[in-house]
Amino acid sequence: MLRQIIQESKVKAVRELLGRSERIVITCHMSPDGDAIGSSLGLMHVLAAIGKEARVVTPDIPPQILRFLPGAKDIVPYSKYTDFARQLLCDADLIFCLDFNSLYRVDHMRDDLASSSAPKVLVDHHQDPEDFADVIISHPDQSSTAILMFRLLCRLELFNLIDRKAAMCIYTGMMTDTGNFSYNSNDPDLYVVIAELIRKGINKDEI
Repeated sequence: MLRQIIQESKVKAVRELLGRSERIVITCHMSPDGDAIGSSLGLMHVLAAIGKEARVVTPDIPPQILRFLPGAKDIVPYSKYTDFARQLLCDADLIFCLDFNSLYRVDHMRDDLASSSAPKVLVDHHQDPEDFADVIISHPDQSSTAILMFRLLCRLELFNLIDRKAAMCIYTGMMTDTGNFSYNSNDPDLYVVIAELIRKGINKDEI
């Protein structure tokens, strides 16, 4: 049993936003790492499973080493496909901002993200988040945004929709932000989540 660290009011707010949204953009910081991409793609897979049109838009091109993740080939880098990415942000009903605490961290995408009329949900584990999102889920005590995303999906009663693809992405985010669980990894909940992801069918040794 995981500790419930996310306030119920914030879970309720995200649930309500999801209920009235169809076109959802998920974005993260520039020079995205395993946590940024893993949490973004993990969320994308679950949103697709509930019938949402979800796209991941990154400020720049993700590293080649993360191309093995399911869904990575569908990522839209703003720096390469600027007009398309801008249109996705403009048309979105809802935007998830993952693994960054300030708009400057999305680099040249900043103005288009800020000007989008879509409600924004921030899910992050860095300190001192800026007040640019409608819902801010910030827990610097967590080792990664990926584990925080797992917690949020569970609270949204979407655990059963985390399939092997989503689990691979979430695990990768957790693993890379802890140096393969060699630091920031003394929380017992971390290993509860790993066990659940293995039950979802991931091969942690292969990842």
